[in-house]
Amino acid sequence: MKSMLLLCLAAAVMVIGCKDGEKATSTQDTTALDTTRTAMPAVKPQSTWMGKYAGTLPCWKDCDGLKTEIEVRSDSTYTLASQALGQEDKPRVFNGTYHFDTAKSTITLDAEGDHLKFLVGDGMLKKLDKFGDPEQGAPQENYLLKRVE
Repeated sequence: MKSMLLLCLAAAVMVIGCKDGEKATSTQDTTALDTTRTAMPAVKPQSTWMGKYAGTLPCWKDCDGLKTEIEVRSDSTYTLASQALGQEDKPRVFNGTYHFDTAKSTITLDAEGDHLKFLVGDGMLKKLDKFGDPEQGAPQENYLLKRVE
């Protein structure tokens, strides 16, 4: 009885794992996040999304927004400038390194950047919460930083 069960299990694994020479392909479809999230286009190779991004993110304090600019470079370094509008006269600037997670298409800044997370899209970065989930509290399009030339 046990050997028959093991044989069936092994056959099922082989059928699922081997499909007539088909190769597994990695797809990174971030376009259909769900109805509560802003659609993000599929990620292009890392070299194509390097650059500068800017926008005004929602403020969790009593301010008019966080004017945010970030430059991500191919050597895994970044420069982040953040200014609380209505509270700060000039932006605070942070420099450090980031980690790119190819499976999730996200970048995570180091401790200098408060471990901020961004979903990488075509021509934009979307701010995520500390767990890598969409931010809550404002419409999702308010968490987008757009590429600047």
